[in-house]
Amino acid sequence: MLSMMSGFFVIVGLALSCSTAGIIDVEGKLYGKIAVGLTFPISLGLMHFAGGELFTGNCFIMTVGLLTKAMKWRRTLYLLLVCYMGNLAGSVLLAFLYVESHAPVGRTGYFLLETVESKLTSSANDLLLKGILCNFVVCLAVWLFYRMKEETAQLLMLIYCVFAFATPGLEHSIANMGLYAIALLLPHSETITLSAVVQNMAWVTLGNMIGGSVFLAVPYWYVSRAKIRAA
Repeated sequence: MLSMMSGFFVIVGLALSCSTAGIIDVEGKLYGKIAVGLTFPISLGLMHFAGGELFTGNCFIMTVGLLTKAMKWRRTLYLLLVCYMGNLAGSVLLAFLYVESHAPVGRTGYFLLETVESKLTSSANDLLLKGILCNFVVCLAVWLFYRMKEETAQLLMLIYCVFAFATPGLEHSIANMGLYAIALLLPHSETITLSAVVQNMAWVTLGNMIGGSVFLAVPYWYVSRAKIRAA
């Protein structure tokens, strides 16, 4: 249920960011990505403060659990799968309600579909690397959230971290779930197909897993382990 709630929150963030970007990204003024970076943080903010489970963040947390032997492989893989499917179910369900409300029309729908077409034409190598970079930054937001005590500081760093991955156009598998679900439900071009979406999601998800576990969880686990031994 918490994973599904996170899927709901992703659609809230996409609705806000695509609407804002659609308004700003006109007449040759390409401010849309900046608008997305500044508005999409509401999704992660809702997850942290209202409560939710996000697959990408759990790639970092569960890897630390494995390395510290607090978790077993079978349990870790099971929880990650449940979280991923819960995020997917929540994203698809609220995407359906969002499209049925006829809110993503005009400039909002145009910006969303244009973004999806751009993503689906990316190469596998680009998707993998963008996925790694994206979840490295996203999991930094999770790590900083646990390290900081003040809610204001937590929120500020969360906004900056989301801005750091959203504005450059890095790839987040769960955000893409919601984005692709909306695009498939809207009238769309032949470029946007379910098979293209599945292939895209596979590379991005793999990249997110590597970014959160190998590039963030392993180094911080190693450093913490060394400090404990020194003490």
